[in-house]
Amino acid sequence: MNTLLKRFLVLLTVIALVFSMAACSPSEEPAEEPEQEEPAEEPEEEEPAEEPAEIDPATVEAAVNSYFSEMPEDIYKIGQADFIEKVANGEDMFVLDIRQADAYAEGHIIGAYNAPWGPAIAENLDKLPTDKTVYVYCYSGQTAGQAVATLNMAGIDAKSVNLGFNYGISKVEGYEDYIETYEYEFGPAITDIDPSIQMALTEYYEGLADVAGTTYANYKISEADLNTLIEEGDDSIYILSIRGEDAYNEGHITGAELLPFGKGMQEGFGDLPKDKTIVVYCYTGQTAGQTVAGLRLLGYDAVSLNGGIGMPSNSPLGWVNQGYPLHNQEGTENVVEDAAMAYFANLSDDINKIGQAEFLEKVEAGEDMFVLDIRQADAYAEGHVKGAYNAPWGPAIAENLAKIPQLPSGTPVYVYCYSGQTAGQAVATLRVAGIDAISVNLGFNYGIAKVDGYEAYLETEANEFGEDVAEVDPTIQAAITDYYEGLADVAGTTYANYKISEADLNSLIEAEDDSIYVLSIRSQSAYDEGHIPTAELLPFGKGMQEGFSDLPKDKTIVVYCYTGQTAGQTVGILRLLGYDAVSLNGGVGMESNAPLGWANQGFELVQ
Repeated sequence: MNTLLKRFLVLLTVIALVFSMAACSPSEEPAEEPEQEEPAEEPEEEEPAEEPAEIDPATVEAAVNSYFSEMPEDIYKIGQADFIEKVANGEDMFVLDIRQADAYAEGHIIGAYNAPWGPAIAENLDKLPTDKTVYVYCYSGQTAGQAVATLNMAGIDAKSVNLGFNYGISKVEGYEDYIETYEYEFGPAITDIDPSIQMALTEYYEGLADVAGTTYANYKISEADLNTLIEEGDDSIYILSIRGEDAYNEGHITGAELLPFGKGMQEGFGDLPKDKTIVVYCYTGQTAGQTVAGLRLLGYDAVSLNGGIGMPSNSPLGWVNQGYPLHNQEGTENVVEDAAMAYFANLSDDINKIGQAEFLEKVEAGEDMFVLDIRQADAYAEGHVKGAYNAPWGPAIAENLAKIPQLPSGTPVYVYCYSGQTAGQAVATLRVAGIDAISVNLGFNYGIAKVDGYEAYLETEANEFGEDVAEVDPTIQAAITDYYEGLADVAGTTYANYKISEADLNSLIEAEDDSIYVLSIRSQSAYDEGHIPTAELLPFGKGMQEGFSDLPKDKTIVVYCYTGQTAGQTVGILRLLGYDAVSLNGGVGMESNAPLGWANQGFELVQ
């Protein structure tokens, strides 16, 4: 190839390279941008949950009114023994334990679920069944009363167990067989609750936080706090008794108004104040709990009195069990005083005693009667009259009052001790409580054991008290409880057992101690024949209470009779009336109770 052609080809190559480089120059239009991906579709936001409906007052009011207007005969309660029987039989039911979690964990009724008292109850409403009865228990029955009312208003068939776990369930013989520690978990929601009712009940239980640590914690008030408010004349409270009218008339808390609990009671709610705290009380606090729930849901500021008036079954809870007074309809007289004064006003010809031989004849004949041995447990265990129950001299007598048959059943209660003297006191207190009590002359040691063949009527098998068979007036129960608990205050003193020994009385007389007042209750003729130095006379018998006003309340009254038994009765009544009375051990002393008694101990009588 010639030189010219070669140069031409080189030139073309150079030109091609120049154009090629120019095509890459940044001065040219930018290259097409890559396609951008469509942005990922953002997830749809969930619509906010529907706000809970406002409480419809009409719906809540209708539920409350229905609760009381359709009240069943069982007043939404079940007896503790009946409940345990249902558990034992495996009946189809739902059990709700509203005690705190630690108590539940320690042991609860078989199959029970735990919703501790408070918001947990409202939170689990929709998990409770409506096709079976829900039995609710707490500690004493009182907060369960509130819970049962709220559950029923939510459409749940709920009943509370009488006296709760501590005072009801745990008192049933053999209850331990139906206790477990396995913890049950609530399942999913199974019940539709009216939104308005749900919101009202949620507010109800959340409101407990607002009163925690105050006088009205748990929508309750203590006995002591109520007493303080009454004594201070606090007009911010309105006291409401929901016991029966008869119970109210027999004795009620000072200032209390009456609206008996029961079907239709909601008709009286309109008369209650909404500008005061309504303190509701019943017998043990359970029906008051129901009432408080209804009232609070209607907008009243209501609380219940802890333990109610108080009964033997829930002692020491309750107004009278704590020693606070009741007043009758006039608000002045004392029911204990009335009963004590009536003791001698209505004294029978047998002066509430039976001869030891006659008593054993009744035992042999199998007569319908109740026998109470008040000796100590060891003496009872060694041998007692057939069928006798043992309530050792002391608080046990008061504790078992409600388990002893009362008038007008017609069943006499025969009481014996060692010598007849403390049985005299027991008889007086039992009769004040409405029990037809009679003491066995000279007790076991000096009476029963002196009857030929008495051994044939003894046994060693213990007889156990059963369930309560009677209702004791709360004020009287409290007074008698105080009476027997007071024995601890004089134990080991000159006046132990509300008695004084022959030697101690002689020493006081010789020392001319003016702290005592010696009272002979023997007959006028016996007094004239010979009496203890310084003794005054008030013969024992029907109507003797008319002379009580002449007795001093600033001295210890030493009462004596023949063997100590009628003096025991007299001391029992005088002490219930506020006198500091004791009886002389063995009385003046008779051949039948030697060596007990003043004369049997060799001390002088004067004319």
